[in-house]
Amino acid sequence: MSFSWQDNRVFILFAAAPDPRVDEQARDLLADRDALSERDMVVLAVIGDDVTPFFGDVPSEADARSLRASYGVDAATPFTALLVGKDGGVKWRETRPADPSELFGLIDTMPMRRAEMREED
Repeated sequence: MSFSWQDNRVFILFAAAPDPRVDEQARDLLADRDALSERDMVVLAVIGDDVTPFFGDVPSEADARSLRASYGVDAATPFTALLVGKDGGVKWRETRPADPSELFGLIDTMPMRRAEMREED
């Protein structure tokens, strides 16, 4: 299934069950909402069978099973974080939380983001 992220970059946290790393990651990212907005980001968590939006608009068709299948994350996987670019491709995948400066730095090197930054100048 392909999701309509409405021209957003999407950061998804997957966990088999409630996990403090999800809370830590969401807290760290939400500490800089301006940076998320500037980069057209959506942040959500898939915990068990639940989809929890943290920032931005999550499409109504985004259910846990479809998201796991689309991004190849097994339901038993304890923790996975991934970044999906505006082109729909996975740009970053780890089994640890992302440092926000690392994540924003990676996004800022992407061709679409670089073009956006040039347009903003």
